[in-house]
Amino acid sequence: MKLFIILVLVVLTLFTIDHPIIKEPRDKLLGEGVDVLNKASKINRSLAANRAKSKIKSALTLSESELEYLEQTMSSDEKLQIFHNRYCLSKDLNMYFYDDRLNTVCSIVNESLAKMRGK
Repeated sequence: MKLFIILVLVVLTLFTIDHPIIKEPRDKLLGEGVDVLNKASKINRSLAANRAKSKIKSALTLSESELEYLEQTMSSDEKLQIFHNRYCLSKDLNMYFYDDRLNTVCSIVNESLAKMRGK
């Protein structure tokens, strides 16, 4: 029990002292921990979007601007659904994907959304 109390005191001391020797590594470690948790939460929340993005990247040869658009447009399942409604169902014009490429993207998005709904 004494060791536990000493460990708790040491940890609390390290988190409360603002000396540059302790502060810089502590901030770096906490920042990396928050980044890892942030990435993990995005992965778990956007399974359909991540599945669609990876399949689209493997099915089509994409330019840098198309990759950026894909990452931005399909960053979450909600945005994936919006893309599907706008470009696949309503047949709105898309500046990046059109004709056969849009049909390929829409079929992949449709499949990913169907798998998400089928959970």
